[in-house]
Amino acid sequence: MRDIACLLNEKVATITRRTHDVNKSFQIQGHIAFRSKCALLHLQVHRVRRYDDKDGQVTPFHFINGDFSLYRSVVILWMRIEPGSMSQPTIQPAERSATSVRPTAIRWRVLAWLCSLAAITYIGRIGTIQVREDIETSLHLTPEITAWALFSAFNLAYAIFEIPSGRLGDKLGPRKVLTRIVLCWMAFTALTGAAWNRGSLAAFRFLFGAGEAGAFPNIARASREWFPFGERGVAQGLVWMFARWGGAIAPLLMMVLALPFGWRGAFVLMSVLGVIWVWAFYRNFRDTPHDDPRTNDAERSLIGGVRDTSKPAPLSWSTMLVSPTLWALSLMYFCSNAGWSFFGSWITPYLKKDLHLSGLPLVLASGGPLFFGGISCLLGGFLTDRQVRLWGRRWGRTLLGVISYSVAGALLLVTVSATAKHVVLAYIALCLSSFIKDFGLASSWATTIDVGHRYSGTVAGVMNSLGNLGQVVSPPVVAWLAIWAGTPGHPTWKITLYYYAAMFFIASVAWLFVNPRKVIVYSEADQQRLRAEGRLGT
Repeated sequence: MRDIACLLNEKVATITRRTHDVNKSFQIQGHIAFRSKCALLHLQVHRVRRYDDKDGQVTPFHFINGDFSLYRSVVILWMRIEPGSMSQPTIQPAERSATSVRPTAIRWRVLAWLCSLAAITYIGRIGTIQVREDIETSLHLTPEITAWALFSAFNLAYAIFEIPSGRLGDKLGPRKVLTRIVLCWMAFTALTGAAWNRGSLAAFRFLFGAGEAGAFPNIARASREWFPFGERGVAQGLVWMFARWGGAIAPLLMMVLALPFGWRGAFVLMSVLGVIWVWAFYRNFRDTPHDDPRTNDAERSLIGGVRDTSKPAPLSWSTMLVSPTLWALSLMYFCSNAGWSFFGSWITPYLKKDLHLSGLPLVLASGGPLFFGGISCLLGGFLTDRQVRLWGRRWGRTLLGVISYSVAGALLLVTVSATAKHVVLAYIALCLSSFIKDFGLASSWATTIDVGHRYSGTVAGVMNSLGNLGQVVSPPVVAWLAIWAGTPGHPTWKITLYYYAAMFFIASVAWLFVNPRKVIVYSEADQQRLRAEGRLGT
């Protein structure tokens, strides 16, 4: 052992003397990275951090002079660098082709399509809050009936059809399913403007929710195919940033369209947004990098290496449905959506009745929390990827959710206490609550990709389906609370913020029981086989 240690010391010394010919720092296939100059290897305890794309874990290697343990990092380094040819590391032909050709950036164009789709779906979903009173007046509805017909009918159908649509994306690919979703979005956005009573309004909104269901599970499915592990959090962050920003501009857009054409014409004109989009999307979007001729081999290698043509392992529903992670994730998302539903349903009457806003300030203020939430979606995507590199998946994904939801709930309590006498402080606290809460959103969807593997669309569908039940329940419950706490004909919305804060606190606790490290969609036998074949990595 001591002789081996001496040989290794001599090898390190050779590397040190010639480090200027090698590079200040280099990687061999992403497995060993020198984080400082090779000279620092001498007579010190060193930690070289490796980020493994297959499991997203951080592995420390220690080098201790005089008492070497034969860590494979040093052995690999020794074997791969030939004596007498230190001008560059020895790279195999496959490695040379991957490093000499710059990867294309088609995956970012794909992400642009996904982001624009997310924005379109939220424009149709949130725009209704601006014309809610016009709809109530025209169709003779009360707030309780509006809660069911306008909001809950949509969310109920969305929840019911989310799992089938996610599963369909796993089978047919996201391209066909997302195209179908936008066609339905166009049709039922226009039909919403044709409603003549509460029954027709509820029917059209229910069909709208059924048609739009599956959008975000299939976006997550496409993200898994197009992005390597280390970029998935950022990809999901960008998707949700554009979703939130679509919702933020929706009240203003609806107001601009409704002023000359009324609320009915506004819905019809809004549906035109999808016409050009869906044609261009179907023509340019592909399900995987291997289906897109614009993607070069270097980018395919960066994303996921060689195409897997073997028969995929079947989805094990029994394994997935007994997974504690799935149910903790779904409970978290139920409470997250229940708490967030305030920003997509009753924020306008709160701003109008309790904060006494009106006109253009009311319209802009209605979208403010979503705008700031969109910024934090992106920041949260960067942050969760960074945390995974530092701490691994377990806490890299979950800790952000624990903190963000608890702080968001506390800020809603600040909003309640400030509503009566400090209007500006109340609104700032409201925007900050949305901002902080959405830090954890990218982690939610990145986790479905982590644990869902090839069936991430199905897992995301389950989470989002159960999560949207929170938006089915919350609008009528909150409407009842506001009426109960107010006076006849004058509901008070301030009291409802206690309910939303409680939902965020429960979501924070649920994050503690989520384990993103374990894939939950295969039977134990299939997991062992896939792991042995090296296919259970991304």
